[in-house]
Formats: sequence, structure tokens, C-alpha cells
Amino acid sequence: MEIRKQWLAWVGFLGIIGVAAWLLWAASPRVLAAGHWEAFAKASGLLSDSLTAGEILQDSRDFHLRPSDLPGRMRMSKEKVLYLTFDDGPSKNTQPILDILNRYHAKATFFVTNQQPKYRHMIGKAYREGHTIGLHTSTHAYSIYRSPHAYFADLDAIAKTVKSEIGYVPCFVRFPGGSSNTISRNYSHGIMHVLTMELNKKGYQYYDWNGDSTDATMINGDPNKIAAMAKRSNDSNIVMLCHDTDTKSTTVKALPKIIEYYQAKGYALKAIDRKSFAPHHAINN
Repeated sequence: MEIRKQWLAWVGFLGIIGVAAWLLWAASPRVLAAGHWEAFAKASGLLSDSLTAGEILQDSRDFHLRPSDLPGRMRMSKEKVLYLTFDDGPSKNTQPILDILNRYHAKATFFVTNQQPKYRHMIGKAYREGHTIGLHTSTHAYSIYRSPHAYFADLDAIAKTVKSEIGYVPCFVRFPGGSSNTISRNYSHGIMHVLTMELNKKGYQYYDWNGDSTDATMINGDPNKIAAMAKRSNDSNIVMLCHDTDTKSTTVKALPKIIEYYQAKGYALKAIDRKSFAPHHAINN
């Protein structure tokens, strides 16, 4: 009888060990197939409906604002890279842009605004699809150039929106009109010299462009002309200026032609990161 009790106790112990091992195996994201891990994570509360398991486990982008670590390179690399950038969104055209980028396995950077709050969710969507989010302006009113205080109040407003969508304030900025704009002269003499220095002190890097689709000058202009203008650049690193607003539907139509042209020339289409080339224009105010 005593031997039987010991035997049953031993079997019970092994059973408990087996169940515990199975539970650990089932809960491990490293051994579960992606779909099973995602279902487990959502059921256990580790994963929200707006995120995927891959985003929790694999998003290693380090684009946080850090004053002690200024991003960007002033010199081009030898690698042929096209950085497509889209200003002024999100808009009704953001989703079509994302669809095209996905079709061509291309990444891009969106310098966003607060102009259309109903599309703000697209900021997070673009980010989750692997694109970079940068700060452009909250209002796109050039009167923000009347003083450093006015400019940074506007920048802080869009930074707050972006943080609510992606979880942090990114370190990438594009000035309305670029750092070379002259419209700021109407508001404050020498303001751009001040703002560029102050941005860098705060840990932001600003990105002008060395390729231009010229769509800013057109309202639903000819997509063939937009593509032709975009194809003029031949630097090894190209930061291409495009726009994402409701009136730029023909930019969307031109996008496949632009992408196909540069991919055929051997360019990789990447999103801006901390090590990307950061073109700076000559400052005119």
C-alpha cells in the first residue's frame, strides 16, 4: 500500500511538471506561430487591437528626441537611396500613398500637420507600416515665424499630436517652406538663423530636400509633369519633396512612375532614420 501511495504521488508530481511546461511553451512568443501568438497576446491583454505582435517584439526604431544625440549626416553615403518625403498630411490621399508604397515594398517619411484632425489616425497607421513620422507644423501659418516662441509653440502642438499616435516625439523636422524660405522675412528679420540653431540645441534635426517633384506649385497638376520633375535628381542620396493634401491626387498618380524610375536605377527607397543624409539649404533670413 505504501509503495502504491508513493507511486501515485510520483505520477501526480510528473503530471504537474508536464502541465507547467506546456503552459510555459504555449505562452512563449518565440515558439508560437505569429497568428497564435497574436491571439494569445490579445486574449491576455498584452496586445491592443491597434497593434500587432510584430510591433511589440520587433519595433526597434530609436527616433526619440534626445538633445544629447543630434541625428542626421551632412554628407551623402555612397549607397543609392531615395528618401520620399510627404509634407502637409495626413489627408484623404494618405491611404492611397500607403497602398502604393506597400505595393512597391518602399518606405517613406511623412512630415505631418494638425490641419485635418479627422485623418490623424493615419499618422499611427503609417508608422505601424514601417514609415517614419516627422514634424512639419501644426497650423502651416507662416506667421509662426514672427518669433521663436511662436514657432516652438506651433511645433510643440504637432509634437503632442504625434506623441499621442506613435508614443513619443520624433527628432525629425521640416520647416514650412524649408530653411531657405524668404516668406519669414515678412515676420521677423533673421528668424531662420535663430530657429535652425535652436532646433539643433533641442535635439531636432531639420531636413530640407535635394529633389523636388514641384507638386507644391500645382493643384492637381499633370502627373506626367510631376513625375518628370521628380526624375531630374541624380545624387546618390535624394531627399524628395512631395505633398500629401486633398489637392494632390495627381501626386498619387505620379508616384508609381517615380518609384519605378528610381528602383530601375538601383535606388533603395527608405524612410529617414537617425543616420540618414540631412540636406540643408542656404539660409536666406
